[in-house]
Amino acid sequence: MKIGSKHFMDWWSYIYVIMILLISLYISDFNIVMFILYFVLALPFINSIEHFVVISLLLSTISYYFTGAYEEIFSIYTILLILIMARVLFLYKGKLEFNANNLILIIMLGVLACWSYIESPFHYFNGLFRLLYLLLLSVVVGNFIRLKISVICEMLPKTASIMVVGYLLSVLIKGSLIDGRLTIANSVNTNTFGMSCAQLGCILLMTAFLNKAQMRKNLVLCAIVVMLALLSGSRGALLAFALASAIVVIIYAKKNGRLTGTMFKLAIAGTVALGGMYLVLILTGLDTSRFSVAEIIASGGSRRSLIYESLIPYIIKNGYWKIGYGPGHECSRQVIMSLIGWDYAHSHNTFLEAFGELGIMGLLILIWSIKKSLKNIYGVCKIYKEAYLFVTILICLLINGLAESYFFDAVLWLLLAICRNNFIEETEIVAN
Repeated sequence: MKIGSKHFMDWWSYIYVIMILLISLYISDFNIVMFILYFVLALPFINSIEHFVVISLLLSTISYYFTGAYEEIFSIYTILLILIMARVLFLYKGKLEFNANNLILIIMLGVLACWSYIESPFHYFNGLFRLLYLLLLSVVVGNFIRLKISVICEMLPKTASIMVVGYLLSVLIKGSLIDGRLTIANSVNTNTFGMSCAQLGCILLMTAFLNKAQMRKNLVLCAIVVMLALLSGSRGALLAFALASAIVVIIYAKKNGRLTGTMFKLAIAGTVALGGMYLVLILTGLDTSRFSVAEIIASGGSRRSLIYESLIPYIIKNGYWKIGYGPGHECSRQVIMSLIGWDYAHSHNTFLEAFGELGIMGLLILIWSIKKSLKNIYGVCKIYKEAYLFVTILICLLINGLAESYFFDAVLWLLLAICRNNFIEETEIVAN
């Protein structure tokens, strides 16, 4: 097996992901020695950067759990940046595969973050540094290289399959229940775990829908990971999974003139799935009231509504709607603590987080960046249908982003970067 060949790169990706899954079970600290180990083992990915992009994306769904995936200098994202620079220097002799998609918007967001930091009452430098780091990562992946669309779409479900098996084993070895809700480890929030499962479920379900090859395997793995999401008790994750999958299936069916039949199948599948999930909840003895609208209303609703009701008027009244109160979740945490007395890590809404930290301009730039990325990847779908995978997981993230904040998470900025990439199409690969 030749190093650099597709077969080798596929297997090396599996080994790399399995290594990180195993390390994360027992080691949480990521030091310079581990960074060097990760980097040396990642060197073969210079030949196929798409494989490492997929690995980085999927690990970023629970970045603070996977050893080396947390958003900081010594991380897999820095390794990704180094690999891309090495690829440009040594394989392409310094020639950048540059495109200007969204570049001005990202630069504007970086300048706005610096301005907001200067005017901020908190002066949270780590927040500024992390956002600038994520924007740099997004620019390099989205604008300085061209990814092979066929490779990245093929590796996404394959790597997701490895992740699902890894999740299942990790839950059996190290998993725990927090207030009756399942998570992969004590240190991982149940909603975060549920959302990661939901994104893996979107990938596997859409792969089964778009490509009949290995459909049974993908559906089985999808069912397993959706059950894990259900047991996590994350309402938002399950809703995002269901809505994102349904939206993309309907778009695809309408485009191909099969809307009526597809809607009928969706109704049947949805009914069976809801019945199956309710049965699982009953059999496992978990609290079904979390999924009852009547129970939620009777109990006073989600605490998120109180955050929104308190934070939005505060931002407007104090003039933070102009350039924000400063970049970083720590800024939001302190504001929320002062308003309602609860120690919440952030505002639990991606768009509200952008509005609070960087003001109205930050919010508008984020929305416009998302719009342009979705438009670009949807255009790719017309040529390469498997690109719908990225449409699905981005929509899934945005839906859940109405109840969670991903503004300072690598998963959002990597997804936006991939979706706006000027992909190399199959015809170009053949021609070269």
